[in-house]
Amino acid sequence: MSKRVFEGITLLDFTNNAAGPSCCAEFADHGANVIKIERPVVGDDTRHFNPILENGEALIYHWYNRGKKSITIALDDPDGVEMIKKLTKEADVIVESFRPGIMKKLGLDYASLSQVNPSIIYCSISAFGQTGPYAMKAGYDLIAQSLSGIMDLTGEPDGPPIKSGFILGDFTGGLNAFGAISVALFHRERTGEGQYIDVSLFEGMVQQNSFFEMASVLNLSPTRIGQHHATICPYGVFAGKDDQSAVICAPNNKLWAILCKAMGREELITDPYYATGSARNKNIGKVIEILESWLAGFDNIVEAVDLLDGRGIPCCIVKSTKDLVNDPHLIARGTIVEIETPPSYKEHRKLRIRGPWIKFSKTPMQMERSSDLGEYNQEILSQLGYSREDIEQLQSKWAAGKKK
Repeated sequence: MSKRVFEGITLLDFTNNAAGPSCCAEFADHGANVIKIERPVVGDDTRHFNPILENGEALIYHWYNRGKKSITIALDDPDGVEMIKKLTKEADVIVESFRPGIMKKLGLDYASLSQVNPSIIYCSISAFGQTGPYAMKAGYDLIAQSLSGIMDLTGEPDGPPIKSGFILGDFTGGLNAFGAISVALFHRERTGEGQYIDVSLFEGMVQQNSFFEMASVLNLSPTRIGQHHATICPYGVFAGKDDQSAVICAPNNKLWAILCKAMGREELITDPYYATGSARNKNIGKVIEILESWLAGFDNIVEAVDLLDGRGIPCCIVKSTKDLVNDPHLIARGTIVEIETPPSYKEHRKLRIRGPWIKFSKTPMQMERSSDLGEYNQEILSQLGYSREDIEQLQSKWAAGKKK
């Protein structure tokens, strides 16, 4: 295999939950030496989220923390802070996801650690960023979805706002942080300079709100319109027989003409009510009625989808997550893989997970197993000059403190 692109890069991961861990896991996929600093005894919060897999630990932890080396350090102890400073001297990147001000209180903020290592790249991931009126407000993915307008744009016109079915804000934040740190590493390669990066889940979600300029420039008030697009037609989810559904996208005149021919309704191609995109959008209710009436003629909506697909119309059925587990396309492209579990696991020795989703010809992603809590304490901390006895004594002290 070709050399992995971030081999030789050491990243210290102080993150919890989803956004930060998913960012750091992607660096591990590309060969970085990712050292995950966890709390003694309890570890990352996601070790304890349902559903529990084995050893009282969560299934989801293994995906967010694949390829990392877990060590346990008490950050509120001067001995722990000293350990972190020693690690920082040899590190390239630090990623943290505490509430703003926490790392400064611990003496582990960018200003402090950049004195230890001036070339360090330090990324903070938080709900709202490190500055501004919302900075100290508690926040999770759902808060970012709500405040960004995304929830107001999702749902039926006469119904309540609806959240995304998955943690969109967290994953967006993680991907933004991965891209930002990669840019900073490239800048350092050119200049030798480290820098500080401030990533906000909220602002990452605002960047996805493609209706922002409609409100800002045109003074409009876009809101949820249900299963269909606000300005493009047909482009949405259409109902068929017996509660079956299909997604059909024919947003331009060429595709509209092909769709009309497939339905046996060629007269609609030149009908002034439907001939242009603006006309179709204006008469969206009638367009929906026409398509759903046609779909209702199929006992199995897959037949209609196959017909349209064969003519080049972008369309599909609505798949469940369970369907994805055996999706032939994902399997053929290696986007579903198996990884091992940590050594302490006896029942579940392998996990079938989401695999590399971007294909590189020279530097492919490679996913590896997560760690038992503190699995690499001796290996990593001994490299800093600590003896086995020193490490065991500190771990015992910290464990006792957590049990009080």
